[in-house]
Amino acid sequence: MCDWCLYSRLDQADIAKIQELPGVQIIKIPCLGRMDPLHVMMAFQEGIDGVVVAGCHPGDCHYKRGNLMAENRMTVLQTVLENMGRKGRMRFTHISTAERGRLPRLIGEMTESVRSLGPIELLE
Repeated sequence: MCDWCLYSRLDQADIAKIQELPGVQIIKIPCLGRMDPLHVMMAFQEGIDGVVVAGCHPGDCHYKRGNLMAENRMTVLQTVLENMGRKGRMRFTHISTAERGRLPRLIGEMTESVRSLGPIELLE
């Protein structure tokens, strides 16, 4: 998750509640433009069942173009994951502090989606 997209005190309260959920971990980075798709691939390699990548809306990036670079990378990664049989296990979304309550809903939806897919099978 981009460190800039949800920064208000209310957002921080939502994030704290989400981090208390079993099996959910939020990793913040300064900008999604700095995130390498290999980070997502490594999560799956370690047995993580699903990954949500969340960043600022287009035009709202603190670093100007980081979210657009990330969106391009995530589109390619989505295709790679589908070809590997990992369809539905990674979701990319834009989110902002104006969308109060969206992150918990998104995490809940992703949790249910991944639960229906079942646990990921580790590649040997």
